[in-house]
Amino acid sequence: MFRIQSAIAALKNRWVISILLLIQFTYGLSTITGSVNIFYNLSYLNTQSILDLKSTYLVVPGKITNGFQKEKFNQEQVENLYTQLDHNPDVISYGTYYEDNIMLDPGMGPLNNTMVAELTKTNLGYNEPSISAIVMDQNYYQLLDLKLEPGQGFSAEDFNKNRNENVDVLVGSYFKKYYKIGDVINGQYKINGFLPDKYIVNNNTSNIYQKLDKAMFIPMSKDIYNDYNSMFTRLHLGTILSLRDGADLEKLTQTLRLPGNDVLLSLKNFGDEVRQNVRDNAFIEIPQLILGASFIIFSVIGIVVTTVVSIMIRKRELGIKLALGESKLGILGQISIENSIIGLTGAVLSLTHFLWKYNGLLRFSSEFNYASPLDYKLNGTILFFVFLVLFMIIMISSCIVYLFIRRLEPKSLIGGME
Repeated sequence: MFRIQSAIAALKNRWVISILLLIQFTYGLSTITGSVNIFYNLSYLNTQSILDLKSTYLVVPGKITNGFQKEKFNQEQVENLYTQLDHNPDVISYGTYYEDNIMLDPGMGPLNNTMVAELTKTNLGYNEPSISAIVMDQNYYQLLDLKLEPGQGFSAEDFNKNRNENVDVLVGSYFKKYYKIGDVINGQYKINGFLPDKYIVNNNTSNIYQKLDKAMFIPMSKDIYNDYNSMFTRLHLGTILSLRDGADLEKLTQTLRLPGNDVLLSLKNFGDEVRQNVRDNAFIEIPQLILGASFIIFSVIGIVVTTVVSIMIRKRELGIKLALGESKLGILGQISIENSIIGLTGAVLSLTHFLWKYNGLLRFSSEFNYASPLDYKLNGTILFFVFLVLFMIIMISSCIVYLFIRRLEPKSLIGGME
């Protein structure tokens, strides 16, 4: 406690320099926090896909000028197309899906207030909580090959029900706080397992994806699966394929094209798309990295210079302490406490600045829970890296300062200024 009081008193004596350091830490660590978010998200995209990045391909429509023109085709043609995929040696498996939004019904039982607040998407104008859902057919569910406990997951019977019947579902790990296996949501969706903390495609034409911690998987009902309009839309916007190495993509592209269809379908490798997204955003982040590196360098220089100036001003005080038996490491410890107080205060101010600057983006990220480079957050991992940078700055500057302190002798100090 005495050392802390002495540190605060010393900082008051050099308050102008201390304020300048605080400003530097505030804006510097705020920039570091943004960069850490970006690179954390890029690492997440590279490693946490529930789909295999190498073998997964997305069916993507080309330019659409006159709509999909469903009336030009019929269900038999679409079914014949999928039959050809069944017999194609390059296709390991395939499946279809569509995105849904399940509104939670408070009339089916009380809902936790915290959950209600966290699941209400105010950015979309919703006033009620909802769960983002992926509705998948049986082929897609088998393609995912989820590693669940025995008895959990979907059965063939789940895919033979109609849309409004009770059905088993899988939900993200977020819901473990509020539900257990066997609980029913909305009186219809019985929880039969929890999803891994990964992400999945929720729109073949987008480069942002659905994180699964707050999501729900629903087996596609037979009436939806066999509905021509749904089938035609899923072909263009919700078909996923797992292909063998060296697959003939040009031939597969021709297979996917309905005769006379103005909308050309193409195949894009999911891993290539993710890696391109990562490369583009990493390149964009280079100026921020340079700024962050500059902040670290100038922070170390600033702390070293102000510390040396402080030592020179307090020569007599420090010389007397050394003469009375204080070790040079003890002097370093006292000065490190002073610098740590500035650093920690600056870190708190920087996080406050970050929360203010990115308030809208943080709220958007929390509500939609998308996996993307701009999924800004302040979770434990982000805070760990920010404070790791702060710790590194304090340690490097302390080591440099110690090289100066170790050369000091009491006799040369006691005659100095107070």
